[in-house]
Amino acid sequence: MNPFIQQLVDDLKAFSSELLLPGLHTTQQVSTGMGTVASTTALLKSIDFLTGLIPQLVEELQTTDATHKVMVHYTTSPKQATFSRRASDYQQDAAKRLLPAHWFSILPVVETDVRPLRWLIHLLDLQQTALDKVYKRTMKYIDDSLFTQQGQSSYAQNDRATLLGMRTRLDDAHNKLEHARATLLRTVRIKLVSSPNLPYPYPRSSAWQRLRRFAQQLIKPKEYLPSFLHNLLHGTVEIADTPYLYQRWCGVKLLEAFESFGWLSPNDPTGALFLGGEVRLYKAKIELSIWIEPRLSRHKGHPSGFICKEVTETHPDYLIVTPGPSGIDAFILDPTTTADMEVRQGKSKYLNTIEATSMASVAGIPLVRNPLRAWSAAPLHTPHCELEDSEGCTGTIPMHPLDWTPQPLKEWVRDIHNYALAWGTGKMLTVD
Repeated sequence: MNPFIQQLVDDLKAFSSELLLPGLHTTQQVSTGMGTVASTTALLKSIDFLTGLIPQLVEELQTTDATHKVMVHYTTSPKQATFSRRASDYQQDAAKRLLPAHWFSILPVVETDVRPLRWLIHLLDLQQTALDKVYKRTMKYIDDSLFTQQGQSSYAQNDRATLLGMRTRLDDAHNKLEHARATLLRTVRIKLVSSPNLPYPYPRSSAWQRLRRFAQQLIKPKEYLPSFLHNLLHGTVEIADTPYLYQRWCGVKLLEAFESFGWLSPNDPTGALFLGGEVRLYKAKIELSIWIEPRLSRHKGHPSGFICKEVTETHPDYLIVTPGPSGIDAFILDPTTTADMEVRQGKSKYLNTIEATSMASVAGIPLVRNPLRAWSAAPLHTPHCELEDSEGCTGTIPMHPLDWTPQPLKEWVRDIHNYALAWGTGKMLTVD
């Protein structure tokens, strides 16, 4: 993995490992030895491993590791039986002769030890608890993203299908755990009480030995799971492609810049950074919103208060909505991994392709309100922002993971901060 991607991975994982997942975007293969495995990926892979191993565990417990005993069986038939030694099993006939009424036979009995199964139920419980947390969190991410991924284009339809597919994968994991639990209950036909105690004696067969090595990943996943997955996934894992890792990295830095000016979010922004959505920031009683990857349509209003014009649909990375003199105004940041001037200048398109759903008024004349600024962020090695027009409506913020300095981004955010406070309170404020 090259240093650029490694730095993105390290910074994103420090914020939330979920930001490494592909989500709605294209993917790339990287080494699992570099700490790149997202927590959800790790959980789903470990559930696949454990539930896939259970049929073999049950079979070996009933064969290789079963206890073989014998049982005396009494019968009224002499077939494959022998004379009983109990006096009560004989009766006299009319001639006073003693005749056998019951015979007995020795039958082999295979007894399954339930202690390993009780421990296995405990491991399934650990998986279920972890899945419940991921399920609740990810379902909220998906619902929030579906709210902002509006539009009738094929891209919008594909995004919705991807989101629903993520929901299906979590449902499948839940069903696998339920099926595994049912398999264990059918094995002994009694209620199995979960036990965290390692069974003694421990089964000696191969599948149970594999489980014993794997169990540490379930009991202490943060400590042991990465090395296990490195082997299980053959040394590689699928993560988001580099442009989307960079976009999310820029989003994390953008939120940190707002936080440095005292803007705080009451909710976890991870879901919006991962799948798109709204992050609301507050300072005193003033609110601004950062809409992440909103899909703006020409035919339908978006919850942000902005629509697309001239084209059917547009999809800026970060749409920052603030109080303004006529309601709300917008600032756009659209990261790119290229330093190409033409690509960076192309971000100015949002100044003309996006407008507010409500009109402004100048001297009693209604006016269309377009975004005030549409800038790019790019991995440039410069110490200051670059203007690309004389009024500063478009430009580039240098944001290089390997040469990171927060000051240019903070200066850009400072303008938005001042604007929001000025129109939110009616008084211009600055923060050093």
